[in-house]
This record gives sequence, C-alpha cells and structure tokens, in this order.
Amino acid sequence: MPTHVTIIGAGEIGSAIASLVKSPGVPIERWDKDTSKVPKQKSLDTVVGSADILFLCIPSWHLRNGVAEIRPFLKKKAIVISVSKGIELGTQLTVDELLADTLPRGQHYALISGPMLAEELMEGLPTGAVVACAHKKTFQRITRLFSKSTLHLAWSKDVRGVALAGVLKNIYALALGIADAIPLGSNAKGWFVQTAVGEMSAIIRTLHRKSDAEQAAFGPAGLGDLVATGISPYSSNFTVGRELVAGKGITKMSEGFISLPSLCALLGKRMKTFPLLQTVAAIVIKKKNALREFERFVRGA
Repeated sequence: MPTHVTIIGAGEIGSAIASLVKSPGVPIERWDKDTSKVPKQKSLDTVVGSADILFLCIPSWHLRNGVAEIRPFLKKKAIVISVSKGIELGTQLTVDELLADTLPRGQHYALISGPMLAEELMEGLPTGAVVACAHKKTFQRITRLFSKSTLHLAWSKDVRGVALAGVLKNIYALALGIADAIPLGSNAKGWFVQTAVGEMSAIIRTLHRKSDAEQAAFGPAGLGDLVATGISPYSSNFTVGRELVAGKGITKMSEGFISLPSLCALLGKRMKTFPLLQTVAAIVIKKKNALREFERFVRGA
C-alpha cells in the first residue's frame, strides 16, 4: 500500500515540502483555508482521513486551532509532523508540548527543524535538517519520503530540546537582522552568532534539564538554522529585525517576534544571565533604541 501524504497549509513552506516528496507512487493531497491556493481542493475530512503522514505547515499561533480541525478525521496510526517553531501565547507551550496537549492520546508526531528556507528548497538547493520524534520507526517512515530529494535528515529523540532550539534560533535571528540594519558589520555578527549559540545551549539546559542542550543548540535546529535565517532576506525573522531598526512598522509577523515575550516569561529572573537575549527583548518588547542597546551590550561584554 502506498503512503498517502497530506499537507495542511499551502504557503511557501507547504509548497516546498510538496516539492521535496519524491517517493514514487506517493499520493499527495494539499489543503488550505484559502481555497484559491489549492485548485480543486477536496474537503478537509477527505484529505485528513486518507493521510498516513500529515504535515502541519502553519504558524505556531494557528497550531491549536489547526489540530482541533483535523483531529476528528485522523487515522490512529497517522504520523503528524509540524514545521512550526514557536511558543503558544498564553499557555507558553512549545510546539512539542502543544501537539501532545491537542492530538489524540497515542498519536505519533514529529518535528522537522533546521535550515529550510522555502525558496531555496523549491530551487532544489541542498540542506540538512533534524526529525525529532520518540521512535526510530517514525523517523524511518518520514525520511523515506525525502530519500530522492536534496533534504538530508538526521534523527533526534530530544523532541523538547529541538523544539526549544527552533524557538531560540528565531529570536536570535531577530538580533542578527537588527545588527545588519544598524549596521554593525560582519565581525560583530560573527561574534553575536557565537554568543547566541552559547546562550541557546544554556537556555535549553535551564528549561529542559533532560536535554542534550549542546547537541540541540549546535545542531541543525539551532546553529544551522540560525546561520541560514540570520543572514537571509528570505527569512521573516531577519526581515522583522531590520524593520524594527527602520521604525516604519512590521510588514509581517515572525515566530521569533511572537515567541519572545513568552520565552521571557518562562525564564523570569533568569533572563539577567543572558545579556544578548536581554538586549533583543529591550528592543522588541520595550521598544528601546537598537543602536544604544547594542552599544550597551558591547560595553558590558
């Protein structure tokens, strides 16, 4: 029996995932609330009910509602995969916790995280990412879908660590966008990357002591994705960072911008041990002057 794949969300990343599934004979269904994005779109119950592997290619702030809509139609043995990298407002749940909270008990799920800029994926350019899930068989079923593609996948059992790394790289990509717009130069950005990954590792260890924090922070979901999204004009977080300096308003939301207040709340008084994160929070949340805040960071380093 062929594996049936369904992709919820027909935006850039959903389109990129669809372009990467190269396995012969794998039927792919796509669905989006905006029906104009999917010509001849089938009903939600049909595309979800037929799925053996289902990708949720939607932002974290829509994830709870998205799961609620698909939940009644899911097969018990279907694997649900999220590419979101955020923290839910209010509950302060990371994506792995949100999936565990909203999916039927026992439903297998996974996260795919890493440097996966949709525009480059659709051009067939190579990259490597991590599949975070509890069981190796789940990873093997997922990776078979991409065996003929330019996406190279590794497995991690540290689902929580990978989820946190994805959140953190988004937030520190904001910092690199800000630094680019000031501008502070390439040397400073290299220094900030080094500092960011060190803080990411420490924050992961603080929020999830069972995690292999260094592996999560220095792996595809952390350092790999930070480098990609911290320098690319395709990146929403990089773009938002630049727009914060320009002071003309933000043209679109980004996961880092949305997640930052929740991360600050999770850390509480422990924020003071992460000076680069404090600097980003001062600019994004307290709306302080970006150049002055980065100068203060440099003086205190």
